[in-house]
Amino acid sequence: MKIKGNAAIVSALVSDALAWAASLWLLLWPYSYQGTSVTQTAGEPAGQITETHASLLAVNGLWVIIPLLIPVVITTLLLVTAISSNRRAAKLPAWPLAAILLGFCILSGFSIGIFYLPSALVSIVTAILLLRRKTEIKPTSST
Repeated sequence: MKIKGNAAIVSALVSDALAWAASLWLLLWPYSYQGTSVTQTAGEPAGQITETHASLLAVNGLWVIIPLLIPVVITTLLLVTAISSNRRAAKLPAWPLAAILLGFCILSGFSIGIFYLPSALVSIVTAILLLRRKTEIKPTSST
């Protein structure tokens, strides 16, 4: 399989890499949660202010991995679709996968969806490239 020169596969790889990068960034970035707490002891006029920084994983626990893996699974399926040897069948699921990822970005837009928007845009480019890909029909020799 040649990756060089096949723009649809390269585009799908970029989309998958962007989704992985966004997931890992959101999961491990220590400033995902910022909060302040005020502790006041009796008899003191002003309390002590403490700032807290934590990652999504530290704040929400392991269950947060599930929504962060949804875009990764979608882009990996798109990559498998682009690599598929059956060129004609590869065109069919590319558009629904790109639409699902874009819908995920819109639904979760102001929380985690904005981080996956570059991956969604590249998946739309992948779907366009797969649509424009020429299908190769190899003649069979009958003996």
